[in-house]
Amino acid sequence: MKGFDDSLRGYSFEVHKRDDFMCRYCGLDGAVSLESWLSLSRDHLLPKGHAERENDEFIVTACMFCNTADNRYFENAEERNLQFDGMTQEQLVVQRNEWVQRTRSDYRDFWEKNVAKRRID
Repeated sequence: MKGFDDSLRGYSFEVHKRDDFMCRYCGLDGAVSLESWLSLSRDHLLPKGHAERENDEFIVTACMFCNTADNRYFENAEERNLQFDGMTQEQLVVQRNEWVQRTRSDYRDFWEKNVAKRRID
């Protein structure tokens, strides 16, 4: 798409279209509502400095939460024994998704205990 220099309508649009406008981690569907589409972002599967980091093959659609869920993912790569070289996009998504889902689960626990409204039937 020419003419747009923002993420949703411009430089990330082809990645989002390839991924059917769905978060590759939690499945949020950006095509069902404007609000869900507005929460889409792009997620790099490779760390800064990697030669293929900006290759669209190694960038996927993620909702804002999943994109930032484990914001120390690359920083903790060595201690977590994470691999990046020689892996396919799908292998990198599966590897990252384990950490994204752990964080999502921690947030769910917190939300249930501290935020969710309790209703009396």
